[in-house]
Parts: sequence; C-alpha cells; structure tokens
Amino acid sequence: MELKLDETTPFNLDHTLSCGQVFRWEKTDGWWEGVVDGNFIRITQEGDRLTFHTNHKEEDDVEFLKRYLRLDDDLPGILSLIGEDPLVNKAIQELHGLRLIRQDPWECLISYICATNTNIPAIKNRILELSKRFGDEVTFDDKVFYKFPTPEELAEADPDKLKSCGLGYRAKYVSETAKKIGATSDLLEEFKNLKYEELREGLLSLSGVGPKVADCIALFAFDKLEAFPIDVWVRRVMYQRYLKKEIPICPKTGRAKPLTRSEYDELRSFAWKYFGKYAGYAQEYLFYHRRREDWVEMSR
Repeated sequence: MELKLDETTPFNLDHTLSCGQVFRWEKTDGWWEGVVDGNFIRITQEGDRLTFHTNHKEEDDVEFLKRYLRLDDDLPGILSLIGEDPLVNKAIQELHGLRLIRQDPWECLISYICATNTNIPAIKNRILELSKRFGDEVTFDDKVFYKFPTPEELAEADPDKLKSCGLGYRAKYVSETAKKIGATSDLLEEFKNLKYEELREGLLSLSGVGPKVADCIALFAFDKLEAFPIDVWVRRVMYQRYLKKEIPICPKTGRAKPLTRSEYDELRSFAWKYFGKYAGYAQEYLFYHRRREDWVEMSR
C-alpha cells in the first residue's frame, strides 16, 4: 500500500524512527520493520511517498499509520514557534521532517521503565527479549516477529525470567506495574482524560516511574506535547546553551552529579516558559541533534 504526502506535511521516516523515541524498529535493506499494536509493518520512504506492507489487509491501515506517525500534527506551525530559538532552528534544518510518534501507552510505559540508566542498544535488546519470551509470534514473508506482551502476560511472568531478559533491578518494577495495570484494566484509558500534571502524578505512582520516565510516557503516548523529558543529553544542552553554566560535579568521582528532583523541576519549568506548549517537540529535536553531534565528535 502507499501513502502520498502533500507539501504541507513534511516528514522524514529515517529521522522519526531512529531518533531514540521508540525502540522496536529496525532498518533492513532500505525498509523499516516493526510490530505496532500487535501488527507487523514494513515501511520505506521515497520522496513524498510512503510504501508499506502489513501482515493483515485492512482498509484503515492508512489512517492507522497517519495517526501513529502523527501526520495529523501541524508540523510547519509547530516548528515555526519553537524554531524562533537559534539552536532548535539549527536542529530543524538538519533534521527536517522529524515527527514525534503516537505510541501505545502500555508498551511505552514498560519500554521506558526498561530504559532507565542505560543506552539505546541495551533498551532495544531488553524489549526484544521480553517480546520473544512472553509475547505472541507474528509472521510475515516466512520471518518471525513478536507482539509486545500484555499486562497479564508480564504480571504472570517469573521475576527471574524477567531478569534474564537483561532487566536486572528493573524486573521488579516491570512485574509490579504489570500487576497493577492488569488488575485495573481501564487505568491507562482513564489516564487519557487527565490534564498533564494530573497524568504525571498518576504515572509517578507506578513502580519504576520517575520524573523523566513519566514525561517520556506523557509526551510519546498521551499527546502531552508540553512535556519536556530531561535525560543526560538534554541536561547538557540546557546547562551549556541556555543556562550558560556548568553541570554540578561530584568531588569524589569527578563526574556530573545525579539530576535531583528539584533540579529536574527547575529545568522543565524553564523549558515550558521558553519553548511554550510544544516544548516536547523542542526536546526531541534538541535531544537527537545533541546525540548526533556527539557521535560525530567521537568518530573523528
């Protein structure tokens, strides 16, 4: 199937799927492959045309893809607002067409619990192992892929088997959160009706969810475009380019001090005032731009 983009809908598939917001896509021979909402999708982009295949034939595939890739966002309008900042504008020029993805709340929740204190390859491996061991198979062109496990499947999983997926201490958080979501099946649905701060508090009540994880889930799964997740990359950018000061250093280790709750709240408050209601889009452009800059520096 094909989806043709018009000139008012800038979109770059590569930037969108490789920027670090989602972890279940891999590129093979020019095609991105992933499992979304239990369905396999293979997709590629050539100019203004998206070509994709799925493991089922449904008339609403195009509409589903539009929603998932947030092609309904007024990206030119959003970028015109956040692009008034010189650094964000530079990132926009280099990453033209990057969009946020509208993720499934359950998968996004567990994915970001698995994403704490680690790197993207490790996150992707953990989620793949969870899906292999506890999710159902999906086949396409004689290749086997895996659905993301349901809350019930992870709630019933042996904690040691969760640990063996590379989760380590996170296994306890995944198990506890899966049990709570499984026992309250409409909880995530109820979260959709909450305003940002209320949603954030609800997410923070779940095991394994801290401020950054809550903001990631709010941004990527609940349409809270004002959410501004702060990780090590974004913290560096905020200190160096906006606050114009050094990150606090621990005298004993010589490394940056961990981000405190009060410091986190101070930074996100600054981001809201500075970037406005689309702070989440500014964050993703700054995050990916900074990561790419560091990759270039390390490769020299």
